[in-house]
Amino acid sequence: MMFTTSKKQRPLNNQDREWHLPIRQRRADPHASGFAIRMNSTYLELVDGLYSNRGGMSAVGIFGVSLTGAFLISLFHTVIARYLNPDWDHHDESEMLWATIICTVIVSLFITGIVAFNLKIGEWFRCTHYPLRFNRQNRKVYLFRGDDTVLEASWDDVYFTLRVNSQFAGVRSYGICGLILKDEQTVGEMFVIGFASTSLDQCRHHWEFIRRYMEEGPQSVIDAPGFQYCLPIADKRETLYQGWVALVSMDASNLILKWFMFPFHVFFFLGRLIHHATSKVPLWPADVEAACRIMPGDPYVRDSSTNPEGYR
Repeated sequence: MMFTTSKKQRPLNNQDREWHLPIRQRRADPHASGFAIRMNSTYLELVDGLYSNRGGMSAVGIFGVSLTGAFLISLFHTVIARYLNPDWDHHDESEMLWATIICTVIVSLFITGIVAFNLKIGEWFRCTHYPLRFNRQNRKVYLFRGDDTVLEASWDDVYFTLRVNSQFAGVRSYGICGLILKDEQTVGEMFVIGFASTSLDQCRHHWEFIRRYMEEGPQSVIDAPGFQYCLPIADKRETLYQGWVALVSMDASNLILKWFMFPFHVFFFLGRLIHHATSKVPLWPADVEAACRIMPGDPYVRDSSTNPEGYR
C-alpha cells in the first residue's frame, strides 16, 4: 500500500482477530518512534510510514526518463546529421523515418508509463506526506487519503489490529492498521498507521504511544522515548538537511549499512528533491482544523518550534 488508506472490501480474518489491539488495554510501554509531527491536548499528528523513504522511486523514474530521453536526442541528432550530409543519396530514407517514428513512440510510451507510475504511488504531483491526526477531544481519527480526500472515523468504532505490510526473503515487515467495519464480518475500508517494523513488539510499543495519548492524555506520553523532537514538516516543506536526515535515519544506527547505503541515499535524495518540488504540502480542511482547535495556554503543545536549535 503506497497511501494511508484502501477502500478494497474484504472479510475480517483470523489474523485480524488474533492481533487485535483493544483501545482500553495496556500491553506495552509507549514509544513515539520519531513519527510525531505535533501534539497538544486536542490532537496527536503523525506522519505516514513512507515519508522517510520517499524519493527512491522518483530517482529511478528520473534515471529512466533521462536515459530514454538521451537515447531519443541521440537518435534525432543522427537523423538530422544524415539529412544535412550532402553525400547521402536518400536510398534508405523511408526505412530511417519509420524506424525513427517507431522508436519515438516506444520511448514516449515508456516515459508516459514512468510518469503515470510515480503519479499513482504519490511520488510526483501529489502530497509531500500524508498525515494522520488523532483527536482525543471528539475521539475522531482523520487521515489524508491518496486522492486528496480526508477520512474521518470514530476512534471507538475503529477495529485496530496488526498486519503484515510486506514479506521479502522470509523477513516480514509488520504494521498497525485500523479497519472501518461495514458490518461485524466485513472490512469496508482500511487505513495504515505509519510505523512499520520487523518486530511485532516494536509495533505494539508504537501503538501504545497512540492508544495511551487517546485514552490517558498527553501527560502520559510527553516523556515517551522517540518523542525528543517533532518532525518539522507541519504546514511547510522540509529543508534539504531535514530531508537528508529523514532519508538516512533508517540506516543511521548500523555503521556498515550506513556507508554501504550512502551512494544509494545520494541517488534517492535527488529523487526526493524532485518529489518535493512537484508535490504540495498537505493542509487540513477548514472543518478538520475547526474540530482540532488548540486551547490557549495549552501546556502540552509540542511541535517543531519546541525542537532543539537546528531542527526547527
